[in-house]
Amino acid sequence: MQIILLTVLSLMLGTAFAFEQEKPENNNDLRGGMPLLLVEQVDDEEKIELERTSAGDYFLVFTDEDGSHKNKIGRGQAEQLDQRFSAMFLQVQYDLPADPKGCDADWKLVLRGEDQRACPKNEQKNQAILPLFKEMKKIARP
Repeated sequence: MQIILLTVLSLMLGTAFAFEQEKPENNNDLRGGMPLLLVEQVDDEEKIELERTSAGDYFLVFTDEDGSHKNKIGRGQAEQLDQRFSAMFLQVQYDLPADPKGCDADWKLVLRGEDQRACPKNEQKNQAILPLFKEMKKIARP
């Protein structure tokens, strides 16, 4: 009797699992397609992005009125730029004084989706952003 009961129970469980449809696989890889960081000079229409592909390759993309220039960089260099940018982003956001009222933001900074804007008249923020922007521009457009 126990054997029959176990057989019926296993058949019922087997059929329950057989009718459950397999869920489609999610292939939205968030590591690729979105820039890890972005620095944009809005008035000059220049921006630099650090992108990581799903294959693990890093590209520094410089865009201006002449078009877009994409330069592949190594992982070590990308990590170093990411660390320096993160430190600068946090310094501009938390350590430096607020922008003067009524000043239009010329700098746009994005770190992994978190957006921040800075006024060019805020000399301390400008001095924090500009050197890294120039260095990244040299790397992106050799």
